[in-house]
Amino acid sequence: METTRELIYDTVRKLVLTDTRYHDGVTAMVIATQLKMQRTNVSAALNALVRKQKLVKTKTRPVQFLLAASHLQEPFTGLIGRLNSLQHAIKLAKAAALYLSGPLNIHIVANGGAGSTTFVHEIQNFVEQRGILTAASSPIIVKCRDYADDIHQLDSQLFGEHGQLAHSLWAHSEGGIVVIDHYDYLDGPQRAQLTSVMEAVASHKQPPLIILVSGIDQEILRTQQLIMKIELPDFKQRPWSERWALIRRFLTIEAQQSKRTIRLELAVAQALMLANYDQNLKTMKATITMACAQAYVRFMADADREVRVYLADLSPAVQQALAHERDYQQELAAVLAAADLSFAAKSSSGLSSDSLQASRQQVEPGTSPRSVQVPRSVEQSPSVIKPSIVQQRASNTQNLAQIVAPLIIKIVKDWQPDCERLLARPLTESVFNGLCLHINGMYRQMPTTKPASATMITQLQSQHVAEYEAAVKLAQVLATKLDLTISPAEVALLATFLVAQSPVTRHHPVVLYVMQGMGTAQALMRTTNTLSVVSNTYAYDVDLSADSTMVMKALKHKISEIDCGAGVLVIYDMGAIKWMLTTIQGELATKIRMIQVPVTLVGVDAARKSARVMDVDDVYHLVQVDLNQLNAEKTTKDELIITLCHTGEGGAAQLKDYIDQYSRLQMRVKALAIGHRDELVATVLRLQQVYQIHAFVGTFDPQLFGIPFISMAAIFEHSHQQLDQVLMFRPEAGRWDTYNQIYQYFKTQFEYAEVAKLQRVLPPLMDDLTTLYQLTEDQQIGLFVHLGSMIDRILAGKIVTTTAQTRKLVTQYSQDYQQLRRCLRPVEQTFKLIVNDEMIGTLLVILKQLH
Repeated sequence: METTRELIYDTVRKLVLTDTRYHDGVTAMVIATQLKMQRTNVSAALNALVRKQKLVKTKTRPVQFLLAASHLQEPFTGLIGRLNSLQHAIKLAKAAALYLSGPLNIHIVANGGAGSTTFVHEIQNFVEQRGILTAASSPIIVKCRDYADDIHQLDSQLFGEHGQLAHSLWAHSEGGIVVIDHYDYLDGPQRAQLTSVMEAVASHKQPPLIILVSGIDQEILRTQQLIMKIELPDFKQRPWSERWALIRRFLTIEAQQSKRTIRLELAVAQALMLANYDQNLKTMKATITMACAQAYVRFMADADREVRVYLADLSPAVQQALAHERDYQQELAAVLAAADLSFAAKSSSGLSSDSLQASRQQVEPGTSPRSVQVPRSVEQSPSVIKPSIVQQRASNTQNLAQIVAPLIIKIVKDWQPDCERLLARPLTESVFNGLCLHINGMYRQMPTTKPASATMITQLQSQHVAEYEAAVKLAQVLATKLDLTISPAEVALLATFLVAQSPVTRHHPVVLYVMQGMGTAQALMRTTNTLSVVSNTYAYDVDLSADSTMVMKALKHKISEIDCGAGVLVIYDMGAIKWMLTTIQGELATKIRMIQVPVTLVGVDAARKSARVMDVDDVYHLVQVDLNQLNAEKTTKDELIITLCHTGEGGAAQLKDYIDQYSRLQMRVKALAIGHRDELVATVLRLQQVYQIHAFVGTFDPQLFGIPFISMAAIFEHSHQQLDQVLMFRPEAGRWDTYNQIYQYFKTQFEYAEVAKLQRVLPPLMDDLTTLYQLTEDQQIGLFVHLGSMIDRILAGKIVTTTAQTRKLVTQYSQDYQQLRRCLRPVEQTFKLIVNDEMIGTLLVILKQLH
């Protein structure tokens, strides 16, 4: 049944669009008179429609109501494809509606989700705006599929009880529109009866416009009447540009509804365009909604960040569509090469970055409350320690003491000889650190994983007697000196630190070349094996004419055949292979790592440009620009560091706090408990869908997915000023003691810069810069001398004015500029000077090697 509000809206629409007296608006009294309703009720409904933005009202007296601008749009103009795939369908619809002797009935043939409902709505708008039909009510719609289990009720709707049309929908259809949706659900007798009804109502003074909607394979009714057949294309039948336009429209709606900017990974856009959707646009819309919903959950806490949608957010079936990317590279590139993959919301919402930062700072690391009083002897020193100016590495114990109570370190150290005697092997530094962190977490009542089960305790007691005994002794010491009551389950957790880890595999990874064209990969394999004298390299040549599915099947077999258990490193040349390998990795237990060397892609690009351009220099520069852009493309995933502890998240959480406090790499850090290896593997796999995992940091290497490992010993054997160098696998970058000769040179040359101050600020500055930029040893020394000389020149008043070229450079590398500003702040504060943009521009040239 049509609601009162819908009835009033349809009446306003009819009058404004078809009656010249009301082109400038209609009053509540006119509508009330037309519908024989109370004016107050009509006025309330009209104002509600204004709030719904379906109507607008004037400021005149009396108030008049008009259709909102969005509802005055010319019919069919809002349809994607109106000038291409839908152009013929629109022409047929208009021709049927404008037929001289009265509108022709229409048969819309379309598969599910192809847009038939929207197309019917546009037909309705068209006939209303042209005044073709007289009825002001909404179309009468019968969805035959809804009556699939009740054929008698459908008969009653269509033909009335006992075939009496006066008691059916046709009694109210004169001068209006009747839509028989899912007409293909009617059986043979019902279709025959519908034919008779259509012929009967055609003789009425003002017959209705009847629109049948059915699937592609349905035949038209056998009737004497003319029926205009209109076919709508499936999503996969539409041009590539229309597919992308449809995807953009749904993503824009998602962005506006969530009030967040949404950004796609390129692979997501490609997969959405290549995928098969069983219900066309309906399935595609649902796919986009689900992907955005999963992405939104990840970014819910960061209201100011854009929501990034990654390939992992799509269903496996849609992801696998990328296996066909090789077959449609040119078509995808033509649409997506210059496409904007971000979709902005109309307005932002949520907490500001300032308020988020404030909420994060409400609980500082190390302030968790204890339920019992802390003995004075084990009170922890302040968590924030000012950087030492002494240019030497602090010992492991000193650094560990920054986050672990010194008494706990002493307890573990005193227990260590007894433990090593029981185990008959030395206690590694990583296990020592892990135990200290774990006990510190227990003492501060930090959260742990599920307690050890009775089965696990029994297994440890029977299979790892020495380890369990050593853990019992440690628990006794902790109970005496820290007043901690440790349960058998917690003793078992301590014992797991001491249990030997699974042995490292004796197998080695293998290398596989996967290249386009026959013989390419084979030639590279032979050359590599000859030069390396190792013979661990294999080849697979991709037949350019082969079907993508067959290629993926053969490649999967090849990888299964050559893998020795340690994984396969694949060197490939074109993008489609990557998504084949990603799919294969999900189906096999093999570790696959990929390196793209796009030599074929570059060669094809160079050949095409050479065929169009006459000058070899022009070709060179064009190819070089494309190659630079290709090399500049990086994953949009945020980098993540995972801190690990044998048991519980306490130790891992403290290590996370340490990295968060002292690292300036701006990488996310997540603390994980190892517990059961299967759980760890599952967790890491989920994280890899969202993040680029930079490294594991913890008490031992879990040896997962080729992710690099940094031991806790490496973290604490360096000063916290050198933490970023350790995390970036360059702990030697600090070079604290290698600049003595340069300092001597400074003393003889500088008149204004105090060398003692330079010795205090330059090494940390060099650590920052060598972390951010890849510099050779010679470049580092040159940079060190330049920085000292720059400071002396500024203090001497020799300041160069910023040039236009430098301003352009600073704008071009704005992110690097901001980083340098932050790095130079301690220098400016120490020497009470300002490093101007011209000098920063010179540093940019040096650091980015722009000579």
